[in-house]
Amino acid sequence: MSHQPSEEELRNIARQLRQPEGDHGIRTGEMMNVSNIGMTNSAIEALNLCDEETVLEIGHGNGGHIASLLSKALDLKYVGADISETIVTEAKRINTGFIGQVDFKLTDGISLPFSDAQFDKIFSVNTIYFWGNPGAYLLEIKRVLKPGGSLVLSFADKSFMEKLPFTKYGFTLYDLDAIIDLLQEAGFNDGESIRKTEQIKSSAGFMVERDYYVVSASR
Repeated sequence: MSHQPSEEELRNIARQLRQPEGDHGIRTGEMMNVSNIGMTNSAIEALNLCDEETVLEIGHGNGGHIASLLSKALDLKYVGADISETIVTEAKRINTGFIGQVDFKLTDGISLPFSDAQFDKIFSVNTIYFWGNPGAYLLEIKRVLKPGGSLVLSFADKSFMEKLPFTKYGFTLYDLDAIIDLLQEAGFNDGESIRKTEQIKSSAGFMVERDYYVVSASR
């Protein structure tokens, strides 16, 4: 008989997904890198990276995908922002070969420690569920984005996420219309919205179908 996680175990899963900590957090980062790679690659593709651009990723995880991102154009500068000290340390370790081209900042999930109009492109994958005040955070993202710059958000559809037993603990779930409304309220210009479906391995070890969106907007 399969083990049914207790409420405490589900709360711990949710907490680690939001802010990985310690050895468990390192393993969570490895797991997220694998389970999110399709969504991450789709978001990077939607950025349409060009030579010498500066890119910010919010919630970079262990950074196992950054080498691939840097290969998309010449002389890219990558900055990662994350609320987990464990995951920032791990991403620095994994990307030591890119000293001078990558940087990582520990942030509070409320403000961004960057100057106005610093980035050409900004993206985030599977983090918006944890934003305490998404409207205010989008305004902060817009502040550090250059005029005409692009923002790409990748997130799993509410209909998929609400089936997961741990998302009742600290997740805010969204459908496409809700995200578009948030972006419009923050003053972003509408871009492209793409719906994709992928097969991923669930925590129980079997394959499930995940619907997700890649939403582009511009300042």
